[in-house]
Amino acid sequence: MKVIRDTLHGYIEVDELALALIDTVEMQRLRRIRQLGFAHLVYPGANHTRFEHALGVYHLTSLLLKRFGIPKEDSRELLAAALIHDVRHGPYSHVTEPLIRKYSGRGHEDIEDVLAGRHALADLGSSICEVLEEHSLDKKRILKYVKGGDVELSELLNGEIDVDKMDYLLRDSYYTGVAYGVIDNIRLIQGMTLHEGRLVLNEKGVIPAEYLLFSRFLMYPTVYFHHTSRIAQLMFVRGLESLIESGGIDAASLVSMDDYEACVLMRRAGGYPQEMIKRIECRRLFKRAVYMLLRELDEGVLRELNDETKAKRIEEEIANAAGVAPEYVLLDVQKGEEMRGQRAKVLMGGEIKNLGEVSTIVNMLDRVLGESRRLGVYTPEKYKERVRRAAERVLGLDRDRTALRSTPS
Repeated sequence: MKVIRDTLHGYIEVDELALALIDTVEMQRLRRIRQLGFAHLVYPGANHTRFEHALGVYHLTSLLLKRFGIPKEDSRELLAAALIHDVRHGPYSHVTEPLIRKYSGRGHEDIEDVLAGRHALADLGSSICEVLEEHSLDKKRILKYVKGGDVELSELLNGEIDVDKMDYLLRDSYYTGVAYGVIDNIRLIQGMTLHEGRLVLNEKGVIPAEYLLFSRFLMYPTVYFHHTSRIAQLMFVRGLESLIESGGIDAASLVSMDDYEACVLMRRAGGYPQEMIKRIECRRLFKRAVYMLLRELDEGVLRELNDETKAKRIEEEIANAAGVAPEYVLLDVQKGEEMRGQRAKVLMGGEIKNLGEVSTIVNMLDRVLGESRRLGVYTPEKYKERVRRAAERVLGLDRDRTALRSTPS
């Protein structure tokens, strides 16, 4: 048994299996994948990586197993899944997730190819596949833990209240310096129990769970949906997509690429990809021509924006109306995840209930988060006014304002 010093959790104990997995090429790549994409352009300290997060999730999983009196040797697949659950993230984590899904139809949780060893580099040491086989671990069970399949304790890693959220909220809060994500993980762990092989909250866990979900709710507008990092994210994705479409890189390589490699390839490509990465590196980002709450839009326009194909057509229409090249107008429709906390299970008086049934706070969070999502239209500074006027015409905002001015007081 060895220990690794973590900024948040202190000393993390790792056994022989964990050390072997940590030393694989696939896991070491996560040291070069930023956890929060381009949030460092807003919060300079947000340079933490997926590697640190993976260690944190492994540690919290170990604490929960200890809390339930389950020996580590009886849960090796779960511990392995906790450590490798993010191994298929592309450059800048969730930033490149839309591109990976578009070209492969698969997300970062689809780690079948990793478990099969298809991305292994044999000359650089053991792969995750080889380590799992050497320790006789059940790969199908590991996959179910990562993807949230029907297997005992799967909620621990892939549930409404899970160790993944417990670590990333605390970690993201610490490194950005934003206080909203500070949660009491130990208290929350003490408020969890096993019921018929499933992970549930007990009555003492309701308040810590509420705090976790409320912290997550506050972190969305403050960090995860901050307009500056989202602008940089869209610029990077469009530049990288342009490079893929021109044949400059194979989209399939994104899952084995790190942040630095992606940036270098864009810099060397010339043209639009090079311009986008240079703008990001020099922090010469596009500006907000329009930035408004989605709920302020006409229902018909909103329905079109929720359709990816129609939203792309609206973006092109705005560019044409403004007389700007299409690649210099970026339409951003905030979607994100649902809070999902209402469906967390609580054991109260011997009866299992949904957290939404016993918590007014949790029940309202998803609705309020949905109402706070925004629409952004971004463009270079010199086109800002032209694009604003064009976007208002295309989105029907100018008609709304004309109607307001003509309405008698």
